[in-house]
Amino acid sequence: MMKMLSWPLGPLGIVALAIALFTAPTQLEGPVLVPISPGHALSMLDSFAVLSLLIGVVWLYGGLWQRRERLSDFIRKSPSASSAAVFIAGFGLGLLIASAFSSFFWWWVIGVALLGAMMVAALIVVTRK
Repeated sequence: MMKMLSWPLGPLGIVALAIALFTAPTQLEGPVLVPISPGHALSMLDSFAVLSLLIGVVWLYGGLWQRRERLSDFIRKSPSASSAAVFIAGFGLGLLIASAFSSFFWWWVIGVALLGAMMVAALIVVTRK
């Protein structure tokens, strides 16, 4: 049980829970609390998903921060791959944010995929021996 709550499995599980909550059918979401843009709003269930996502991501980033020496070593050894990873993650985050506030409705999928792939790459760098 403690192994499941340790880093990185614990925060990844919480992020997976948040994603599952975000993908719940509209009938289960409850009332709209905050309208964001046409086609986007924050519902009661979404607020729990956002809270779960924030907890998981902060825990995940905290673990990366504690292991930043391994990331620094990788950056020194491979600056071009590291620069590309930062660019791809930033581009993915930009697509994700833009899709919430514009008519780029389905671009969030590409944004999440790019950002998630770079997070997985960072996790691989810090967890390998």
